[in-house]
Amino acid sequence: MSTPAKPSAATPRSFESFEVGETHDSPVRTLLAEDVAAFADLTGDRNPIHLDPEFARTTVFRKPIAHGLFLASILAGMAFDRGLLGRNLLAIERSEEQYLQPVRLGEQIRGTVRITAKDPDASKRCGRVTWELTLLRLSEGKETVAVQALWKTLVFKEAFLR
Repeated sequence: MSTPAKPSAATPRSFESFEVGETHDSPVRTLLAEDVAAFADLTGDRNPIHLDPEFARTTVFRKPIAHGLFLASILAGMAFDRGLLGRNLLAIERSEEQYLQPVRLGEQIRGTVRITAKDPDASKRCGRVTWELTLLRLSEGKETVAVQALWKTLVFKEAFLR
């Protein structure tokens, strides 16, 4: 299934507009050291595996790696950027992540989102949308799955979307 045109922030998608099987791909981006440092400052997680190249050299990773929660947050940003969530989302009810591969600073990443289920009976105002999100690491000409996530969200129905 192809990706529909990206809606503007003024036209959020209602529950009814999502289709099971719908997929979206994000553009490729490079994971920058300054982004990881900003995340560390914001959260207070200053583990040297993320920030100190000398320390990281002594680990199995050999170089600093991104925080797993930062990578999961990037998936949310990629979904927002694709026009999938914003004012239309009441809540993320459930979020599960599997961290399968490290992402080193300077590596390229991209995300994919697939709608896997819909439940119109979640509430009067919202339907439940289940999402499968994948963060891919691009390295040496191949893609590997770095993070696999599952979300269950409450998305406003058309009649209640403002």
